Formats: sequence, C-alpha cells, structure tokens
Amino acid sequence: MAENVKYGITALRYAGSQIVAAMMGLIDATQAKWDLRPTPTRVTEVVDKLVEGDTVVSMFPDDAGQLQPGPEVKVDVLPEGTETLALAEESAGRSIRDLPRF
Repeated sequence: MAENVKYGITALRYAGSQIVAAMMGLIDATQAKWDLRPTPTRVTEVVDKLVEGDTVVSMFPDDAGQLQPGPEVKVDVLPEGTETLALAEESAGRSIRDLPRF
C-alpha cells in the first residue's frame, strides 16, 4: 500500500453510546478532495486501518459548510476491552462526539 495513506471520517453511527460505524473516505495527497468518497465503514475496519499504520483524521464542517481536517483518530480501548475510536487531541467543539451522526 502507498505510504501516507490518509482517510477522513465525516460522521459516526452509534448503537447506544458505542461507535459502531464511521463515514470514511480516502483523502487525496493535497487534502483538497476525496480520492474515494466517504462510505459507511464498520468501526472494526477503521481500527484495522489504524493498526496497519494508515492515518485517519476527523473531518469537521467549517463555518462555510466545507470539511476541514481535524485531529487524527486513534484506537481507544474501553474498560471492558472493546476497541473504539477517539481523537488524538481533543479541544472545545472538537471531540469525537462532536462529529455528525448518520
């Protein structure tokens, strides 16, 4: 696989409080457009991409409605041992729970 493969997550799906899927697409090298538009992706597939060394970033809408790359996504393990997603860096209005839902 090519180096520096970067995926973007635009929205999340939950079952209760647990993330079960993400709208994930492949971002082109300039981060200006999608190479592959976001599609529903199981959280286990996102975790696999991260474990394989791919970069996954959050994509938050800006004031103009355009998507802008946000913090990187990382694997987090819940107390019961379930793998989930989290942001590497969170700030006001930029937590994993602030992404839109689908």
